[in-house]
Amino acid sequence: MSKVEAKWNTLLNKYFKEKKFFCYYELKQTKDNSFSFSKIETNQIDGLTATEESGMVWKLSDEDQRKKPCDGFSTPPLPSYLIIKWPDGFYFIRFKKILDMIGKGENKIAKEQAEKIAEKIIRIK
Repeated sequence: MSKVEAKWNTLLNKYFKEKKFFCYYELKQTKDNSFSFSKIETNQIDGLTATEESGMVWKLSDEDQRKKPCDGFSTPPLPSYLIIKWPDGFYFIRFKKILDMIGKGENKIAKEQAEKIAEKIIRIK
């Protein structure tokens, strides 16, 4: 993860905590007028699909030398999003809508289309 991506993840995590907004997500960023679906990895497609349907059980690694808050966690099914960071904000698009587009043979989403189908847009000031 790049330093810029880490900065955006930190900002999003703060938002999630403050608003008590619970979801699964993959954050991607682009400066172009569209986002290419080729930037979504297979494991991300599988993971976001599974977490929306079944939730997640995750064991935290015992090899990590940092103190862990717990051994692991189990979370219920929650909405899964592809969050695309464009220069003006974060666009929360339900992942199943992205899968529908991919299933129809589309290989990217234009920013204008993202604005129409996003469930939430957080503008950056």
